Amino acid sequence: MALSHLIAHNVSRPTGSGEARLQQREAELAISGKEDELLRELKHAYIGKAGKAYGQFSEDTAEYPFSQWVQEYLEEKIPFASFSHKALQHFKLALEQSECELDAYLLVMTESLADGDFMYLFLVDHDEGTYIDANLDIGQSFHLNVTRVLLGAKLDMTEMQKSEGKHYLSVLRSRGDKKLTDFFWSFIGFTDKVDVSGDTSEFLNIVAAFTQDLPEEKAVETRVKVVDYCLDQDKSGIPVRMEDLSAHVDEEAPKAFSSFVAEKQESPKEELIPDRNQLRQFMRISGRSELVSMSFAASALGDAIVYDAATDSLTIKSIPSSLKARLLKHMQQK
Repeated sequence: MALSHLIAHNVSRPTGSGEARLQQREAELAISGKEDELLRELKHAYIGKAGKAYGQFSEDTAEYPFSQWVQEYLEEKIPFASFSHKALQHFKLALEQSECELDAYLLVMTESLADGDFMYLFLVDHDEGTYIDANLDIGQSFHLNVTRVLLGAKLDMTEMQKSEGKHYLSVLRSRGDKKLTDFFWSFIGFTDKVDVSGDTSEFLNIVAAFTQDLPEEKAVETRVKVVDYCLDQDKSGIPVRMEDLSAHVDEEAPKAFSSFVAEKQESPKEELIPDRNQLRQFMRISGRSELVSMSFAASALGDAIVYDAATDSLTIKSIPSSLKARLLKHMQQK
């Protein structure tokens, strides 16, 4: 069973000021099938969220002691439950120094996989629902909303212990609540963010340069391979290793692409944490106004779709059959 430790605590602060209330669990939860399923669902929700930030812990352990307690746990100086209790008290202090309101559960868990040991922190809300019991009476119950993780963090503990490991920590942003994000990142001690957007933009420019002189069909195939591979890695929460991607792009010349990328980068990087939105936009051109919404494959530009910059107009030479049918029907109704 991959899940090795799990504990849950409740934190409540009804207003943006005053003391936070804690409900602390003293002992770890026993691990069974339902706990393993809970981790699977929470990981799925975490990986699926866009806009994660990547980096590492601050070296200032006096102000940000969370990483120090992680190290003590890894060195078996404190048991897992004690580690979570220290973290919970620090969570309470950081929350009270913010202006955030909160009523949620803090879940701390670890898992051991073939490629390393990982720790997850999830801040999860709960929902109220209606049910009918065995006597057909109606009742109310509360349940964790595992699809809506408020905040979270993933720590690669194996990578953290390597001196060269720099991107071992990822954290979520809270949508629409910067104060909550700032508080949580301060609690974790997150710093040295990776420029995911800038790195992806540079990488895609290099991909465009690599495919520029290829035959059109081969160029499109290569761009599709690159983007699909990067998206698959992103869905799995795994960075893109340039060597692996290069071998995927061309099995007959497995190092050609990675060598080209390294030559074009000012500071060659062995891995890429991709921005999924930029990946999708690289393969599709889209835009909308109040009257028009349009999206098409980038490979169609210049062939099925022609843009004339002088007249600022698009000419569509190959209209989708479904759109053509709608157009003809609309014209007949006029």
